[in-house]
Amino acid sequence: MKALIVERPGKLAVREIPEPPMGEYEVRCRMLYGATCTGTDLHVIDGTFAEHVDYPSVIGHESIGEVIEAGAKVRNFKLGDLITRVGTRAQADGSVKLSWGGMCEYGLAVDHRAARLDGVDPAKWRYFCINEVLPRGIIPLEYAPMVITWRETLSYIKRIGVKPGDKVVVSGSGANGISLAAMAAVCGAADVTMVGSLSRKDNAMRAGVTRFLDYKDADAVSAFAAEHKGTFRFLLDVTGKSGSLNRLLPVIRDGATVGVYGMDDFHTYALNPLLGPSFRIYNGGYYEPETHEEVVDLIRAGRLDASAWIDTSTVFTWDNAPLAYEHVRAKKAIKAVIKLSGD
Repeated sequence: MKALIVERPGKLAVREIPEPPMGEYEVRCRMLYGATCTGTDLHVIDGTFAEHVDYPSVIGHESIGEVIEAGAKVRNFKLGDLITRVGTRAQADGSVKLSWGGMCEYGLAVDHRAARLDGVDPAKWRYFCINEVLPRGIIPLEYAPMVITWRETLSYIKRIGVKPGDKVVVSGSGANGISLAAMAAVCGAADVTMVGSLSRKDNAMRAGVTRFLDYKDADAVSAFAAEHKGTFRFLLDVTGKSGSLNRLLPVIRDGATVGVYGMDDFHTYALNPLLGPSFRIYNGGYYEPETHEEVVDLIRAGRLDASAWIDTSTVFTWDNAPLAYEHVRAKKAIKAVIKLSGD
């Protein structure tokens, strides 16, 4: 089968690899669509990811698959089901590793509920709680990978504690930044201010942002910080660039929460706490399975519109899959989608 592989830092290519063998608690899926993630995938491609990466490595963690075969002990997935976060497995001989492994033609998902009830070692199924059924018909298939981003960011926003009436500043206007802002709005935030690239303003406002500032306009950012000094309860850095939050620290109130979601300067990140009042740092991450059903309900209610993130006028295929990441790197799209099935 075809897979999108980072052969070494700076080298992304489509390669043929064997399909993974299926276990008794697993289902085999025909992969449908996968979406790019600039926060992780580009770092793996560039060799700058925060954690160690073994190359060559199959990339991608935002893929949707359709069940075409089920193992003997599978009870909660059936043929035709759409499953989230499906991926291949590392090659047994060590020739190909995984950076999540979602960009491939065929992948596996685990019936983690059946495995848990049958007393299987949690080490064999716990990670695969990310594999959940996505009801057919609630979202076009080419938009379906957005469910994964939405689950992650809703979990983060709920865990960090955003409540109705809160005021939130989001620094960074990529896919995750806009999604975090959208989820803050979903949770009832009264003011969701974004500091980001002006080219993303329309997308951000459609997603739920109430005020948008051009990060390049230092005067506008300074004026905002002065006018709203000490009034915001949450400040989120979605770029992870060292020092980027310093100019926004004056807007937070005493006891506010600061969260760093981005990873650009993971090992050298710096923040000057003397520029604002006392605050806490949130470092609790997210757990996407816990918000799966809520995201499904939000989609059904018409409260999430994937077109604010994904432009389906350009859909990549195996013929040009590596270009999807260059498309995003050139800021021609917030997220790019790759069609992973052959039909």
